[in-house]
Amino acid sequence: MKIKKIFATAAMALATLGSSAVWANNQDPVRVFYYSLNDMYINQLSTSLQDLAIGSGIKIAQFDAQDDLMRQASQIQTALSVNKKKTPILVNPVDNQNGLNALRAAKQQNVPIIFFNRKPTQEALSSYKDAWYVGSNINQAGYYQASLVIEALKQHPEIDRNKDGYINYVILKGEPSHVDTAARSNVFVRTMLDAGIKLKPVAIASGQWSPSVAQNEMTRIISEKGIASIELIVSNNDAMALGAIKSLQAVGYNNPDVPNSQFIPVFGIDAIPSALEAIERGVMTGTVLNDYKATADVMIRMAKAYIDGQPITEDLIGYPIKNCTIEIPYSPIYNFNLGTAAAETKK
Repeated sequence: MKIKKIFATAAMALATLGSSAVWANNQDPVRVFYYSLNDMYINQLSTSLQDLAIGSGIKIAQFDAQDDLMRQASQIQTALSVNKKKTPILVNPVDNQNGLNALRAAKQQNVPIIFFNRKPTQEALSSYKDAWYVGSNINQAGYYQASLVIEALKQHPEIDRNKDGYINYVILKGEPSHVDTAARSNVFVRTMLDAGIKLKPVAIASGQWSPSVAQNEMTRIISEKGIASIELIVSNNDAMALGAIKSLQAVGYNNPDVPNSQFIPVFGIDAIPSALEAIERGVMTGTVLNDYKATADVMIRMAKAYIDGQPITEDLIGYPIKNCTIEIPYSPIYNFNLGTAAAETKK
């Protein structure tokens, strides 16, 4: 079935403390704190959040920490000090330690706090009745990514170009400190091995969630190991996968517009719009939808419930609640017509 393209339709307006629009009529906005809006997935989520807030009649103020722990700590502390109506804050922490500090500060001020994308420990969440996490099961992404690769290998055994029975792969990891990095990588490898797929790592590199860092790392790997040694590239997110594709294209691979262009399957996670376009064009092979629209929708519903004095219930948000956590399911997206544009991209 044709996928629904996930394209942002409106530019995000960044509100800052002191903005006349935010403080009009003495209304406290819902303040949203991002670890970095340079992250392509986080940027898409923030745009969805902004659009949904407008539709729900909620004011939001968004803050970009630019991956700076001290900046985010200062932003949260300042916001809490002026939050007179105890309006919920939404926090995508720079790291888990900062998430714990934010939770303590919110609890001290009796302000509800909703974490997203980066989950504090369950012990921390359970320490405050108005602390929540909205995100995805960290193990599902790696499982679905492996399932896509396994199916691609079934349909295209020629991916094993040297026919040695091993898949020579490169894995591009996110930030070493991010819990998703280990989960996505380890579950991918374990699922592949459990399926009887023999793997041989060509290189394991950290792309820091960044397309430019991943592109540089992939260029280095190609130079050191040789393009002929690589049969598969898996990435902890789409941004790094797209960076890797630029390196492949620089050496004549993964360009369906060029006659006889060779192809190396590349798989990511997130289903950001540019990755979906790459899959439709036959440049990238697959991704796993990390549903930022659904995540944003749940957070807006929860924030509005607090503002309206309503309880947070499963009926209200449309997903199960377990241990203060709402999990948004992942979904695989792929195009197994390797190296050619597909008539339809499948989900």
